[in-house]
Amino acid sequence: MAEMTRGERTVQLFAKVISNPSKKFTVSDLMNAFNIPDEERRNVQRDMRFLSEMDGGRYIACENDGRTAVYRSALHNAERLLFPNFENTMLHFVFLKRIANIYPATSEIITQLLERIEKSLPASEQKTLQQLSGELNTKIMFMGTPPDFEEDASEKIRTILQAIHEHRKINVTYRDRGDSQKQSKRIPLMIVIYKDDLYVGCQSEKVKGVTYTLKFRRIKSVKLTQETFAEDPKIVDKLRRQVTSGAAFMSGQEPKLQDVEIEFEGQARFYLEENPYNRSMNIGKEKNGKILVKMKAEINQILVNWVVSFSTVARVIKPAPLRKRLKEFAEYLTETYG
Repeated sequence: MAEMTRGERTVQLFAKVISNPSKKFTVSDLMNAFNIPDEERRNVQRDMRFLSEMDGGRYIACENDGRTAVYRSALHNAERLLFPNFENTMLHFVFLKRIANIYPATSEIITQLLERIEKSLPASEQKTLQQLSGELNTKIMFMGTPPDFEEDASEKIRTILQAIHEHRKINVTYRDRGDSQKQSKRIPLMIVIYKDDLYVGCQSEKVKGVTYTLKFRRIKSVKLTQETFAEDPKIVDKLRRQVTSGAAFMSGQEPKLQDVEIEFEGQARFYLEENPYNRSMNIGKEKNGKILVKMKAEINQILVNWVVSFSTVARVIKPAPLRKRLKEFAEYLTETYG
């Protein structure tokens, strides 16, 4: 089996135990089931300890068989499953539902896990979950590849999702340039996954209509405030356009989109299909076996870096400003490296 991230491995272990309610598993049993190498034993022990302690053992129970710890599903009493902090627990579910398809290898397992738990809920709580899903689905946006989550990120994610849902401002301690930290109040509008990173899209408190993004990994702490904000649909739409164009990460406030055409060698097709630059990207095919890609995008450094990453496999046809920036970059490389 290919190497799994901690998040993927934890979901696999969770699903294995709860989907076999009549069985008990040792760490060795679970490692054998997924062909996990022996040097990962401590990591698996840590994962199972975390899962068995989650919500006070409501999902997975840990027992001792002599000196050996064994794990079994605790969901056979699911009809009596209680959530003392129901709204926050549901936010976890909504987020998992939204990210399920990020990891193709585990999307089915995550979906099955959520369906199993969701069906165990009373009708009133299922309805609340559906309402939360509808409200937050449009506030979690994805561009690019899976994010590299910190292992202690779940609590901060939950707090931010709760703030978005309840329209409450948050106090954030944020690491800026170098080791300096800033504490300030923020207005969170959405969560964005872009190029292996997680961002929080925010509205400026001081300047009307201005939006920006915070890189999640730089957030040291986040707390809910009692202060609420009125969400403006026009500002949310504006931020969504900035995210889609890449302007939210390295550009001005309102993206200026241009028609872009790039010719690629045929071998790049699979990569382009699996990793589109943005949603407007259309992949065609020319008679000479090369690929013609058309899209609308802002001409910024992100796009330049993306084209350069293909080296000799890509050739920009238009627009002229993008060709000019690539030419200037080539001149810089020639001057610097000879």
